[in-house]
Amino acid sequence: MKETNAQVFPNAEIMMPEVEYKFFTDPALVEKVPEANRPHLKRIQATFPTWKNIKQFSDGAEVAPGVKAIATPGHTVGHTSFLVASGGQQLFIQGDVTGIHQLFVRNPGWFSMFDADGPKAEATRRALFDRVIAEKAMIAGYHFGFPNVGTLSKDGNGYAFAAVKA
Repeated sequence: MKETNAQVFPNAEIMMPEVEYKFFTDPALVEKVPEANRPHLKRIQATFPTWKNIKQFSDGAEVAPGVKAIATPGHTVGHTSFLVASGGQQLFIQGDVTGIHQLFVRNPGWFSMFDADGPKAEATRRALFDRVIAEKAMIAGYHFGFPNVGTLSKDGNGYAFAAVKA
């Protein structure tokens, strides 16, 4: 809640990439961010270390049965996507690896002002998309609109997204 640092759901397990946790709880970071972002960062640093229900995980960890963490840095230093697998089927859940597919899947060299490291975001995006294609997997994109699950294919210097048919 805004008025307090108390957790809204104190019994919930919070899972967080260890790289992301270490980055945002580093006291030296406060002086490196714009003044407008410092209150948010200070709040993170005041709360996260005191919360006992944060569980950190690393790249490659199985965070739940059949769900594997995949480091996809660029949007943030510890941005993570997930691979959900069952039998021979795979679904990559890519979070903020890219935004709107009509723009960023077609033009993987573009990045947004929200990406902490644009060149790293592009390299990660291309590597993940190539992997999805090579493994004949499906991909879900938080910012794709609906339907937001489908397949990728190479299209010139970019990629094309084809949504699944209901």
